[in-house]
Amino acid sequence: MSVANQVKRGQKCLVLDNAINNNAYAGDAYIQKHQPQSILCLPLIDRGNTIGILYLENNQITGAFTSERVEVLNLLCSQAAISLENARFYQESQNYAQQLEQTQLQLVQSEKMASIGQLVSGVAHEINNPVGFIGGNLDYATEYIQDLMDLLQLYQQGFEHNSQTIQNKIEEIELDYLLTDLPELIESMKQGTERISEISKSMRTFSRADTIAKVPFNIHDGIDSTLLILRHRLKANELRPEIQVVKNYGNLPEINCYPGQLNQVFMNLIANSIDALEESNSGKNFDDIKAVPNQITITTEIDSEKQQAIIRIGDNGMGMIEEMKNKIFEHLFTTKVVGKGTGLGLSISRQIVEEKHQGKITCTSELGIGTEFVITLAQK
Repeated sequence: MSVANQVKRGQKCLVLDNAINNNAYAGDAYIQKHQPQSILCLPLIDRGNTIGILYLENNQITGAFTSERVEVLNLLCSQAAISLENARFYQESQNYAQQLEQTQLQLVQSEKMASIGQLVSGVAHEINNPVGFIGGNLDYATEYIQDLMDLLQLYQQGFEHNSQTIQNKIEEIELDYLLTDLPELIESMKQGTERISEISKSMRTFSRADTIAKVPFNIHDGIDSTLLILRHRLKANELRPEIQVVKNYGNLPEINCYPGQLNQVFMNLIANSIDALEESNSGKNFDDIKAVPNQITITTEIDSEKQQAIIRIGDNGMGMIEEMKNKIFEHLFTTKVVGKGTGLGLSISRQIVEEKHQGKITCTSELGIGTEFVITLAQK
């Protein structure tokens, strides 16, 4: 059995102080050919799995790898194993981005052509933060790993731990700080990959393909995934504070529905609320808006008597006059400026709720107070 295979299978450090005279490896073709005096072979282990092997040899002297050196190298290998695994996590995060692009293609139909603008923008904002953070930290992690490898090479060349060369290198790379900061970098990058995983999960919830028949669906998951996609529009900017979202979720059971279509309705209604709030902010400064914060309220409840689920999505925007409210669900009617709205969102939302789900969607609005949409769906 070769040295590397033995370490890989046993996951234990192997030190040969006099390799060429070690009877256990008399049949090792490599050792017999290259005649190394000292050999050190260390496994790189992450969560119980061997992900690599560090092999060092010294052709000049026997006993080159003292216990002190082995202890230091063991520590360095542990950090290297974590770094290598984190590089794999980073690659997975890039794969998530590719999966999201495929999800976006599935949304391009009917009014989803309008929703996809919200989707792409929202995902770009949400996923760019953790990806950028991981990418930035990966530069430092790469530099740290290179410093560690440079130090390992000096050990491999036979320099003693207390030699001036080794001590100068340790001081140059600030080893104590490196060994503290590198694990923290890795932990923060892991958090970034977890955030990307959450975004991917929300994307799958929002854009899940509908089947021929209705399926049980958690309405709250659909609303939450929509809010995540629109979160970049809710955040504070130089013109206004963050739009507050108040969620009053009731104890809703799963509803038999077409999840992808209902998520489209939630997207339309919440995006419309954001548009209405931004329009109501016209002429106000930051402090004026802060005094009376923009707010979207989402309430869900169950009508046990009628076996219906009720979803309310309201805002404290400028509201609408009665004439406008009466036309709000008409095909191609829009209150937005040219190029801002298609006039299809609420019309299609009504079709999805009332024709596809045999439910009801209504609108109440008061000028200067705000607007609320109420969706009623049969529980089964």
